[in-house]
Amino acid sequence: MNHLAIRPAIGTGLLLLVPLALSVRDRHLPAGQGWHWGPLDFVVMAALLFGAGLAHAYAARRLGSRWQRWLLGVATLGVVLAIWLELAVGGISQLLGYLRGARSA
Repeated sequence: MNHLAIRPAIGTGLLLLVPLALSVRDRHLPAGQGWHWGPLDFVVMAALLFGAGLAHAYAARRLGSRWQRWLLGVATLGVVLAIWLELAVGGISQLLGYLRGARSA
């Protein structure tokens, strides 16, 4: 494995342990209550987290200052959270629909 991919792979695995533990804990709760991730949810989030981590690691290597790397990290986190929000509940789509409705009213 490329040394650039080791940290994102470990980070992805560690982060996905949280929803795995919550899904196991809540497996007997009815649908709509608790945390219920299926296999596809884990695959999608693993791809998102690993891809973002790998892109950040690759881009951060080319930046000079610590400040620039920090800003890149904040931007990467913002993009990951926005994608997650959209995948989870359609939050970005709902916000855009609300803003379009507010303008036309």
